[in-house]
Amino acid sequence: MTSPKAPIAPEEILLLAADAARIVLESGGETYRAEDTAVGLSSALDGAEAECFATPTVIVLSFVGFDGKAHSIVRRVTRRSMNLERVARIDALTRRTRAGELDFAGAAAELDRVERLEGRPPLVSALAAAAGTGFFTLLFGGAWNDALVAAAVGAGLSRFTRLFARRAIPDFVANLLGAAGATILCLIARSLGLATSADGTIIGVIMLLVPGVAITNAIRDTIGGDLVSGVSRGADAFMSAAAISIGAGGAYQLWNLLAGRIL
Repeated sequence: MTSPKAPIAPEEILLLAADAARIVLESGGETYRAEDTAVGLSSALDGAEAECFATPTVIVLSFVGFDGKAHSIVRRVTRRSMNLERVARIDALTRRTRAGELDFAGAAAELDRVERLEGRPPLVSALAAAAGTGFFTLLFGGAWNDALVAAAVGAGLSRFTRLFARRAIPDFVANLLGAAGATILCLIARSLGLATSADGTIIGVIMLLVPGVAITNAIRDTIGGDLVSGVSRGADAFMSAAAISIGAGGAYQLWNLLAGRIL
C-alpha cells in the first residue's frame, strides 16, 4: 500500500497565494482581484478563514491552517508594469485550483510559468504603439502625414519606455523625459515640413503615456470601497499625468524660446 500524501505546510500555501496576488498587482490588475486570488487559492488549498488586505504596494494575507493555527505573511509590491495576459492566466489558475483541477504542485508549477512570462516582443510593441499613436492623431484632427510622424515617434517612444522600465527608472522621470522628447521630435518634424499640425501630432503621441488603466483602477477601487487603494492609485495616476504635462509643456515652451535663434 502507498502511504497517504503528506499535507502541504501552511507556509507554502501562504507563499503561493501571496505570490499570485503580487503578480496580479505587478501586472496592472485591480486590488479586489489580487485579494480574491489570494483568498481563493488559500481556501482551495486547505486554508480556512482566509483574509487578505491589499494595496498597490503591499499584500497582507492570513488564514487558519489545517493545524488549527493562524498564519500570516506580508508581501511588498516594488515594481509595476502592464501585462494583462499574466492577470488572465492567474485568474484561470485560481479557477482551476478552486475546481479541483490543480493540486498544490500543479498550481505552483503554473504560477512559476506565469511569472516567467515575458511581455510582447519589441517589434510587436513598437508596431502597436505606432498604430495607436497614428490613429489617435487622426482622432484629434491631424492629417495623414501627421499620423505617420506620430507613428514613427510613438514606436521610438515605446522602445524608450521599455528601456527605462528594465532599468527600474521611476515612472515620473520616464514620463517626463518621454513626453519632452516626443514633443521636441514632433516640433522638429513640423519645422522640416513632415507634419502639418504639431498640436495634433504631439497629443497623439503622448496618449501612449497617459495612465488610463491606473485611472480606471483608481475609480473602480474607490467605488468598490477600497479607499486606500483608490486614493493611492489616483495619486499615482496624477503624478504620471503631471510628469507628462511638465515634460510636454516645458519642451514646447523651450522650443518657442529657442527655435527662432537655432533655425
